[in-house]
This record gives sequence, C-alpha cells and structure tokens, in this order.
Amino acid sequence: MTDTSVSEATKRAAQWWSDPHSEAPGTQWVEVPGISENNNFRASGDPAIDWVNHSASLLSRFTRPIKALSLGCGFGVIERILRRRDYCQLIHGVDVAEGAIESARKAAEAEALDGLTYEVADLNTAEFPPETYDAVYAHAALHHVFHLEHLLDQIKQTLKPGGLFVVYEYVGPSQMQFPGRDLVLADAFLKAIPERYRRMLRREGIKKKAFRSSLDAMNTSDPSEGIRASEIVPLVASRFEVRHFRYVGGTLLLLIFNEIAGNFKENDAEIIPWVKALIALDNFLIDNCVLPSYHVYMVCEKTDNPVPMQTRNVLPLAASLFPTDDLEALTSKPRPMGLIAAEPNPFRPDSEGAGSSTVSWMTYATSKVEVHLDAPDGPLFARSGPGRFSQVTGQWVRNGTTLYLQNVSDNLPLVAENTIAIVTLQSM
Repeated sequence: MTDTSVSEATKRAAQWWSDPHSEAPGTQWVEVPGISENNNFRASGDPAIDWVNHSASLLSRFTRPIKALSLGCGFGVIERILRRRDYCQLIHGVDVAEGAIESARKAAEAEALDGLTYEVADLNTAEFPPETYDAVYAHAALHHVFHLEHLLDQIKQTLKPGGLFVVYEYVGPSQMQFPGRDLVLADAFLKAIPERYRRMLRREGIKKKAFRSSLDAMNTSDPSEGIRASEIVPLVASRFEVRHFRYVGGTLLLLIFNEIAGNFKENDAEIIPWVKALIALDNFLIDNCVLPSYHVYMVCEKTDNPVPMQTRNVLPLAASLFPTDDLEALTSKPRPMGLIAAEPNPFRPDSEGAGSSTVSWMTYATSKVEVHLDAPDGPLFARSGPGRFSQVTGQWVRNGTTLYLQNVSDNLPLVAENTIAIVTLQSM
C-alpha cells in the first residue's frame, strides 16, 4: 500500500469519525441491558468495576501528577472520565478526526476540567516524545490503524520505564469480514428473537441476518475499520510484558445486537431472559474455545526485555475467569438456561376474546423440557429436547395466558424451582 492510498483512506476515516452521528444511538451491541456488566465482569472480575476503574487501580504506584496519552480519543469520553475521577492529572488526547477533537475540547471546557489537551494527528505516522507518559490508553483505536508496528514502537518509546499501556480493543476478523461459521450461528439465534425487537434503528427494515459488509462497502464508509484487528494481540505482546489479559467476549452479541440494541429495555420482562441467555451462551462458547473472542482487555508494561512475549507462552487460550478446578465443574455441568417468547404478542383476539400465537423456546444444559399452561404443573402444551423449537397454539389463547418453560431433565418435578422462563400473552 502506497503512502498516497493510506492518506486518502485516512481522510475518509477522519471525515466519518468527525460526525457525532456516525454511530447512531441504540445501534451498538454494548447498549443492550446487561452487556456492559458482563463485559465488566470479564475484564475486571466484578460487574460493577469497568476497565477504566480497574486500570486506574494500577496507576497508584506512579508519582503525581500522573501523565497519560489517549490514542484515538474521538470526542474525549475516556479523558474526561480519567480526569473527573482524578486517576490522571495531565492527559493528552490524539485523534485524526478534527471535528471530534474540537468537540472534545469544548466538552472539557464546559465541565471546567483542567489538565486536558488535544491534538489532531494521524496515528499511522504520529511521533511522540521519548519517556514522557506514565500511561497510554487505547480504547477502540488500534483496530483503525494501518501502520500498527510504527504506532506500537512509538507507544513503547514514549512511555516512561515501567509505564503502562492499557488496551481495550476489537480484535476480531480484520475489516469485519466475519467467518461463515460465526454468521450462521448468529443468524440462527437472531431469527429466534421476536420480529418487533429486530427493527433496525439506523435504517428502515427488520434485521434478518447478522452484519455482513463487503470490502468495497467497508472501504467506502470507513476504510480504517478493523483494518488489521486480528494482528493486534500478537503485535502488542511482542513489545510489552502483558500483566493483565482478559477476553471480553462480544462475538455472538456483536453480530446479533448491532443495529437493534435500542429495542431492548431493562424492564421488559419478556425479552430480557432472552438477552441473559444469549450473554451466557456467548460466554460459554468463548470460554470453551468454540468461538473466538472479538474483544480483549490488556494492561501491559514497558520493560527492558526486547522480546517480552515471544520467549514464553503467557496468553490464555480462553478467558481465565475461574481457577482450573472450578472451570471444570462450571463447564461440565452448566446451569440450565433458556428463554421462551410468543409472536405475535400482543395478539389480535376474535369477538370472544380468543386468539392464537406462535410460541418459540430455546434451552441448553438440559436433556428434556416441557411447556405448560398457566402454572409449572398446568396442562402440557409441548415437550422437546435442548435446542430451539416453536409450536403454534390453537385459537384458545386469551389475555393473561402464561406459558411456563420447565426443565424436566432426569424426571425433575413440575415445580417453580425448575421453571427456566415464562411468557405472558396479552391481547390488543
């Protein structure tokens, strides 16, 4: 790739990310209730502690004022968090998008936050002063960089001895060219979600398939998106000592919930069990090496070792959230999970108040389940094994009809303790 092509691509990326509406509200997978808490748990071990708080706990050994560099800072969100919480006292933000930098400056002024400075620069060619910063932050920035080797070398030389490089990144398939296996699996679960939750918020229509985009389309909108994402972890690990490494996950969750995230509300008792089950499934498949993790959190240290991570295998195959003995028990006997929904719901009743609907359910970590009406031990509607199933009701559904998804594996009794999920139907 010539310098000219990189420059043109960078200009297009800068124009895209200068627009505050480039990512419309409600379109990002992390906006779905419960996902941020899950990401926090995977990153820090505590759903209440996000990666910024966790990384800040490691900065206490530095002498104040702690000086940080924020790469690909965009509209300045990370810098303002670091400054508000007084984790760092001097923070310099760098981004190629001039419009975003101007917005970041104005936001810092509006909050009267001192110690924040900003600069427009291309991370592909930027050079930083030697041994200047205690910490360098890269949040969703490295996957937009063409010349990763140059940038990582600059980061290493601008850190003080013992300085920290904090990375929270997308490391999935480069330029979002997702493999067919991941897409087929995401499509199957996406189709199980009732249609009204799949209304796309950026454009018209119902989401019927996981995100797919040709290279031509990616290069037209933002040619930097995920350009060398899959190379980030090994390139970072070849230059820094990795002190903390976690696979954050977000593989199926990104593919399923991007573009439709805003349709899921925390107080929606019907859909939130679906969301919780999909979060658990994403964790399970990643932790058991069935799917790769599309996102990582790393805290790395600058040391004198010229090839710190090439001399030994230190990165886990999957997220090490549990001791080995505990992981064996958790993965061999996972807690039964599942969800149940009806479509349409609400339904259109006839003159006598009755209607019909299609009931769909999905379970795993079970060998046998049953669906019962109006009580855990009510009339039997359907039975199945694990997996995804659906069945149409007759013209007998009424307002308030409730279906109970019961775990009856190993002849478990029909009691509330074995209820996996419920759905209540309502009439229009």
